[in-house]
Amino acid sequence: MILNKESYRFSGHDTFHCKEQWLLKGVQLTEKEGFNVLRTVGAISTLGVGKNMVRSIQHWLKAFNLVDEKGELTNLSKFLFIEKEFDPYLENDASLWLLQYHLCNNQYASIYKLIFCDYFSDKAVLDFSEHQISRFLNSRLKSSGQKEVAQKTLQADYKVFLRTYLSQAKNYKTVEDDFNVPLVSLNLIEDTGRLNDKGQNVYRINKSNHDIPVEILAYCLIEEFPDEVAISFDLISRTIGSYLCVSNDWLDHLLSLLASTYKEFVYKNDAGIRQIQVKSKNRDNFKIMILKKYYDKY
Repeated sequence: MILNKESYRFSGHDTFHCKEQWLLKGVQLTEKEGFNVLRTVGAISTLGVGKNMVRSIQHWLKAFNLVDEKGELTNLSKFLFIEKEFDPYLENDASLWLLQYHLCNNQYASIYKLIFCDYFSDKAVLDFSEHQISRFLNSRLKSSGQKEVAQKTLQADYKVFLRTYLSQAKNYKTVEDDFNVPLVSLNLIEDTGRLNDKGQNVYRINKSNHDIPVEILAYCLIEEFPDEVAISFDLISRTIGSYLCVSNDWLDHLLSLLASTYKEFVYKNDAGIRQIQVKSKNRDNFKIMILKKYYDKY
């Protein structure tokens, strides 16, 4: 199992995309009995799912940074589900933006950052297909010196990636399932309706003016750059902007809005140099405060 961020990690989900109720149930069980209980037979009946799904729940708890490498609940879990209970049922899209950010930033499931950020880092066109992503992933594995990953594993990861953001063709079996896929509502990926020369569907990253609360952007900035005082626009665009699929124009707007809303941020755009300065000293407390301020409004 590859866990450090210098390496890439695929599989672990047992081909199951994440279901919304899995996160709350997994966090609650971990809080009550510890993460290791998810490795026992008893977790099957407690969670009401099959053995493979229990393994998948373990994977998604770590992928979304709800549980750390030691099996301890993270602050994000405590914010959303346990101590603060900001949004245990993920009814607010702000919570989904937090999960999307951590899914990419955490890199426990490597394919998310690799597609949203790295694959499109030097591309003007935002379309992609399975063939293109497969070639890119194999190239990254080779250049990083990692051993080759079975093509079947990469195909499964790609399929789960798509199901994380796209609804299946509608029929009576899929309607309820789509309801339970939390990140679909963010509208980050769309099907172009075209096929490539290999007969594969072509999809597109939807970089647009997504409705992201400035408090969520503030949280992401502090989480991504915990020690930086001045952060360049280009660096924010390559990281947070890519994770959240916002255009540069919209990112500029959000940063300006953040600075005009909270005195702890100063956004400068002088002589072609764009950067945001973070004035908050106790950033861990500020992260909690700014999330609380947002969720208290709803």
